[in-house]
Amino acid sequence: MNVHVSPGGFPALVLNADFRPLSYYPLSLWSWQDAIKAVFLERVNIVANYDRAVHSPSFEMKLPSVVSLKTFVKPSTHPAFTRFNVFLRDRFICQYCGDRDDLTLTICCRGPAAATPPGTTWWPPARRAIYARAI
Repeated sequence: MNVHVSPGGFPALVLNADFRPLSYYPLSLWSWQDAIKAVFLERVNIVANYDRAVHSPSFEMKLPSVVSLKTFVKPSTHPAFTRFNVFLRDRFICQYCGDRDDLTLTICCRGPAAATPPGTTWWPPARRAIYARAI
C-alpha cells in the first residue's frame, strides 16, 4: 500500500506493532483511504487522528494520522542493493572524486575507467574483449 502520498492529502504514518516505522526512508505513509480501509478490516489500531472527518449518511469518522499494525512485520535484514541505497550508505558523496554535487555518473564519477582509454591495462580482460568485438 506504500504509494506516493501528497502531504496535503492527509497521509497516515504507518507504524509496526512495536510502534516503529515500517521504513525510515522513504517514510511509510498510506493514503487516508487505505488507512480507513485497514481500520475497517481490523488490521490496524488508530494512534492519532486529524481534525478532519469523513462522513457517510449514518457514520462519521475522523481521519487517522498515525496507525499501528496489529501484527508485527519482521523488517528485512538485507537492504535492497539499489543505486539510491548505495548513495545513502555513502552519504551522497562520490567515492571516486569526493564530489557531492554531481552523482549522475558523468566522466569524473566513473573513476579510473573514464580516465583510461579502452584496451589499456586497467580494463579487465573480459571488458577489453567485449570492447574489441564492438569495434
